Amino acid sequence: MQTRTKTASALRKIPVAAADSREGKSILAKIADAREKRSDAVARAAGAIIDDVRKSGDAALLKYARKFDKIQLTKPALRIPNERIMTRARSAPTALKRSIREAAVRLHKYHSGQGLAQFKIATPEGELRQVVRPLRRVGIYIPGGHAVYPSSVLMNAVPARLAHVKEIVAVTPPREELDAGIAFALRHLGITEVYQVGGAQAIAALAYGTKTIAPVDKIVGPGNAYVAAAKRLVYGKVDIDSIAGPSEVVIVADKSADARLAALDLLAQAEHGSGDEIALCITESKAVAAKIAAAAENEMRASPARATLAKLPRHAVTVLVTRSRAESLALVDEIAPEHLQLMTATANTDAWYVNNAAAIFIGSDTPVALGDYFIGTNHVLPTGGAARFASPLGVENFQKRISMARAFPRGLKIAGEIVPPFARAEGFVHHAMSVEERLA
Repeated sequence: MQTRTKTASALRKIPVAAADSREGKSILAKIADAREKRSDAVARAAGAIIDDVRKSGDAALLKYARKFDKIQLTKPALRIPNERIMTRARSAPTALKRSIREAAVRLHKYHSGQGLAQFKIATPEGELRQVVRPLRRVGIYIPGGHAVYPSSVLMNAVPARLAHVKEIVAVTPPREELDAGIAFALRHLGITEVYQVGGAQAIAALAYGTKTIAPVDKIVGPGNAYVAAAKRLVYGKVDIDSIAGPSEVVIVADKSADARLAALDLLAQAEHGSGDEIALCITESKAVAAKIAAAAENEMRASPARATLAKLPRHAVTVLVTRSRAESLALVDEIAPEHLQLMTATANTDAWYVNNAAAIFIGSDTPVALGDYFIGTNHVLPTGGAARFASPLGVENFQKRISMARAFPRGLKIAGEIVPPFARAEGFVHHAMSVEERLA
């Protein structure tokens, strides 16, 4: 009882402020600072682990399994046998199996409309083509330390399958038993190359390879701060999807919104547990702001996750008041959130005025949780304001473009009048001569 009282009292009142006030600007500044926060200590630790895996290979993976996961593995045990995956998959709860199957169907349908386009065009010089090829080998990181995420298997593997990636390999932190839900998702999507290795060491193994794990061309999937730091460090050796940060949601609400539902949707993103989540509500009504803040405080006090929510900084769950819908949507574009939820009477229209949001959920009947698990859009999204320039994970992330050019003899003559002066102006005489000699 003492622990519960202490935790409940730690839940501070939710700030409500005008967006253009000193307090509102301070809150937005703290959000911006939190998004840019990086730990040099984490980066150094991840770098040391990567160097160790590059030098020692499998031995380093076994060492870190003992050190971080408290599990004693042998080299042959790094790869999870397909028979074990099948056995664990059969033990998944029936309701979870149905959820995974249904979600996979919707993801497949939505992502089927994606992918890079091939084309061919005729030019005065000849013809140009864009050819699309799938990546050959992709690694999927599946978090599995303190929590397990079968949904991450689906979100990463379905678009990879649609892109026709030949080899999909999964890594997940070792546990006494492979999670049954993860096993069923792997089995359902036909992923059989699975290794029990997690953290920065898993990223290093995927990037550089060991005797047991062959290197990949791209690494996708969310992870903790060490995984994110490792992905940043190996980028260039391999491609990565993004540097995923803490979860974030912005809700734009008006008097048509149910305050308790809005509060629950804020806490749905705030409960992820890193302590750096952002859950922000924007409204043009002071009355609506007060109702949503009060509802969120009530839900936090009664929440089974109140110990997690109590660790959040004061700015993490906030309500800001603007003077107009235009100002609200302009603030959304400035923040460029991972998730945007529009709980307004004009939500369908409002959505078209937003340029910077990774995923938009329109109307009070479309909580972000639908996108996290089921509705068909991908939950691997740019965070930290990267929605200004980045997109959700999709089929195109598992493809690459190849440029093809063909000049006909008449085209070479045309180029002979253009390329040599251009090349010589830049000081590249042999560029010029390589064209001129063909016309000599």
